[in-house]
Amino acid sequence: MRRLLSSLLLLAALASAAFAASAPPALELGESRPAGTTLGNPALPEARAVWLEMIGSASRTLDLEHFYLSHFPGESLGPVLDAIGAAAARGVRVRLLLDARMSKTYPQPADSLDGLPNVEVRRVDYGRLAGGVQHAKFMIVDGRDAWLGSQNLDWRALTEIHELGIRMRDSRLAAAATAVFETDWNGADTTRTFAPAKSPATRWPIAVKQANGPVNAWFGASPVKTNPAGIPWDRDLILERIHRAKREICVQLLQYGVKSHGYADSTIHRALIAAGERGVHVKLLVSDWAIGGANEPVLRELSTHANVEVRISRVPFQGTKYIPFARVEHCKYMVTDGEWLWIGTSNWEPSYFMSTRNVGLTVRDTALGSQARAVFENSWTAPSAIVLTRDARIEPRAHAEKAPEGMTSYGN
Repeated sequence: MRRLLSSLLLLAALASAAFAASAPPALELGESRPAGTTLGNPALPEARAVWLEMIGSASRTLDLEHFYLSHFPGESLGPVLDAIGAAAARGVRVRLLLDARMSKTYPQPADSLDGLPNVEVRRVDYGRLAGGVQHAKFMIVDGRDAWLGSQNLDWRALTEIHELGIRMRDSRLAAAATAVFETDWNGADTTRTFAPAKSPATRWPIAVKQANGPVNAWFGASPVKTNPAGIPWDRDLILERIHRAKREICVQLLQYGVKSHGYADSTIHRALIAAGERGVHVKLLVSDWAIGGANEPVLRELSTHANVEVRISRVPFQGTKYIPFARVEHCKYMVTDGEWLWIGTSNWEPSYFMSTRNVGLTVRDTALGSQARAVFENSWTAPSAIVLTRDARIEPRAHAEKAPEGMTSYGN
């Protein structure tokens, strides 16, 4: 009998180990790579495939919070919209929350989705709530699975822009994201007195199971004014990692500066300079949308400090086709010492932390850090990347609606 019991216990242990080995990681990066380039890390899954899998797995609820929704017929967002519609058709409660101001620019296909059974669309005026916009990009499936990243709910974000996001198969992280979502969902109702939703009883960091063992993770959000109690301010999480970095800080962003939309704050800027002064190698990669902007002088000045390098990323156009607001690196992440990763929806300008809704995840995981570092290195060393110095001459490049001479506009 004792021998039988021992055998059963051994089989149970082996089965448990086999399940653990085959189970997907709780945290997994997903990437969008611009067509016709070698940017990114091909080892990472494509964001659209991850989205489709997540949406397809929904059985009860699907909550999506995005800056805006934009689709062009025949392009890559079509299957995602179809999957959302299919989820609603099988009885999943779908809620889509968008920024009110951007919804005036992109009323469709959100208005059409709102007419489907089991789908409700709201637009939140974050100017009323905190003085900014709803800029976060995340979704939650059945309160157990979540995603956040730089991808807007935009066809361009899947095939024409370099983006990075992260899937979180963890109910505690999903609960934190849900608290932010419920806060903003209720904030869209102007008939109610605004108050942040109740947050989960979570003490940060939490231990999340990865293939290489448990890792510490923090879910952060901005701005403080509208954060559910217990959800850390994302800017503080970023600063903590900069202050504690010992060897290297790698940052990739769309925009960087010390002033934006009426706000001024140089806290992160000074922290990066201080890191360089103590011997940390700081590498900052910012998109070419910054060239010609108000914060370009700040980037040039930053490049003059000890151990600080600044480069400008530029995604080549494809032939004569011009896609407005595309062909850009839109990622927002930081890797420190190869083992810490912050990934989020905030550009590093003051208003993104002070008045505008954004979310982020900070995690200590050498595997994720290595994967994100590979993404960074590929962009940092790309032939189209440009070293920025105080005196380097870099011509601004068109990125808005008007196509440059000799090019044909597409998708607007």
